[in-house]
Parts: sequence; C-alpha cells; structure tokens
Amino acid sequence: MADMLNPSKISSMFNAAVGIPDRKSTLSQSEEFKSFRSSFPLKNVAVDLHEYEWRYFEGGDKKTPLLLCIPGASGTAECLFRQLTGLCPKGYRVVASQPPPYYTVNEFVVGMDAFLDHLAPTEVHIFGASLGGFLVQQYCVHRPKRVSSIILCNSFCSTESFTNGMMTPMYQFMPTLVLKNIILSSFNPDQVPVPVAEAIDFVIEQLDTMGQGDLSSRLTLNGTSGTITGLKMEEEKITLIDSLDKTARPAELREELWRRYPNAKKASVRMGGDFPFLAAPEEVNLYIEVHLRRVGVTVNLPNLEPQQGGVEGQEMTAPPPRPKDPPPKKVVKEQKPLFQDD
Repeated sequence: MADMLNPSKISSMFNAAVGIPDRKSTLSQSEEFKSFRSSFPLKNVAVDLHEYEWRYFEGGDKKTPLLLCIPGASGTAECLFRQLTGLCPKGYRVVASQPPPYYTVNEFVVGMDAFLDHLAPTEVHIFGASLGGFLVQQYCVHRPKRVSSIILCNSFCSTESFTNGMMTPMYQFMPTLVLKNIILSSFNPDQVPVPVAEAIDFVIEQLDTMGQGDLSSRLTLNGTSGTITGLKMEEEKITLIDSLDKTARPAELREELWRRYPNAKKASVRMGGDFPFLAAPEEVNLYIEVHLRRVGVTVNLPNLEPQQGGVEGQEMTAPPPRPKDPPPKKVVKEQKPLFQDD
C-alpha cells in the first residue's frame, strides 16, 4: 500500500491547486531532470506585439530539421524535457516550447509564424500533445506549406465535446485558483502505474508555475467550438500516438481522429495516461524517431536504427514493457472531468 495515494498526497494536490508551496514531485527532484536543467537553459522571446513571451528549451544542430514540441492545456515546456534528453544526443534538433496566452486560433497562428521566424529552421516537423495537437492541425490548415509533417499525441480534431457554452468566455475573468481546479478535475482518479502517477505529479507541480493568462487562454481555446477542415497535408506525413489506458480524452475523440486520418501511421502506448511523453518516453521517442526517418529526416550519428517499430506497416509496435513495474499508485480526484488535457 506504500505506493497508493495517501491523505498526504491528497493534501499535496490541494496545495498545488491553491498555490501553497509543497514538496517537490519525484521527477523534478530526479537526477535526470536536474541534468536536463543544467544542460538546456530556459529561453524566453517576445516575437510579436503580444506582451507575453514564448518559453522554450532548445538542443541540437541548427542545420538539422527542427522538431518543435507543443504541450497541451496543462503542460509547460518543462513537461517535454524527456524529448530533448532522449532525442538531442542522437543528433536531432528539438525545441520544447510553451506558447504565451493566445485566446483565438488566429492569434496562435500569427504568434507561431513569428516564433518559427525566430527559430529559423531549415525544415519544420511538429509534435503536438492534446490541445497542442489540435492547434498544430489548425496551424497546418492556415500555413499548409510551412510544416513538413506532424505527430499528434492523445489529440483530437474537434473541440465540440469540450464546448461549454456561456462558460468559455468567462475563463478570462476567473481567478487562478478556480482555473487550476478546473484543470485538476480532468486528471484520472483511478489506480495508475507508478510512471503515470509520477507524470501526473510533475504536471501538477508545473501547473503551479502557470499564471492566470496561461490557464484561461488554454481553457478558452479548448472550450471554443472548432473542427479541423481543409488540412491538405499528405496523411503519410502524419503519425497518431495514443495511450491505450484511460485518459481525460473521451475514446470517441480518438476514434474520430482515426477516421479523420485513415491513412496516417498509428502508434500506441500501452500505459501512458494523459502524458505518455513523460510516463513512457522510450516508446514515444521511438515513435518520433520512426516518424522522422520515414519522412526523410536524417542525422549524422551512427547506430541510430530504431530498436522496434512498424515503419512500413500501418501500425507501429511498441517496445517491450519494463519488467516488474512497481505496484500501482492512486491519484484521487472526485470531480467529473470537464475538458480534455494532455
């Protein structure tokens, strides 16, 4: 029972919601994360007339095609640190980004244009998680020639299921505490494997670093009615990565995405939860490598052949699970999920 959620954990989650300093998550205190912070400096850049800045971490040769990573509604640039630590040493150029508050798709598209101008990549491939994946699709609709390929992780192609009528315009005026509680209510309340629970703990901790504008803008984008139409990218240049266990995203949205892109490559993570890029980075990074190689991205380092994978087939195969995972941990939330998160 030591690995199950206890009352102190419940208190920790509440403290995270109300902004009370609490103990650090296991991941943030790990040598892995500390090494990341010492190796990849945080960068901030204001790229347009918007008063806020893009936050990002960057690694890799700037002459190599860019993999830009965009988090979901509750994610920060730090939440994508395992993509930098896993892919940059292999020769890939990776940017883990955190957009500033944008309240409309048009604002996001204009801001993304300016951010890419600042990064000046030779070629752009984008990994988008949850809401980030939806925004990536919208960007590709508006800028069909700028992005070479996309990877959508636990994402969706319509926000109709999250549309909240009169509530959505009010997010801009809600206090930070209320917005945090709305996001926390979406997290899986069931028993989950330890890596998934640790990923949730890390995201909760990162959530406390986000301001009212960050939270309200993402909830507004998530709750504004919209459907992807007119995406002209070849489906062979799209990969869909989905967790097979329970997530905040309704199963019908995953199926809708699969129907929308029937010829896209599909990859599954057996136990990834809402944040497989944190909970199962080996699998997710492998799928990213397979995708990039399939669309022609090469790096000049030896021994980079994928360990597993379905490059030629429609389905990709995950690597074997880690042996003897520790007993499951429980994250307790009683509120009904209100929206999709990463």
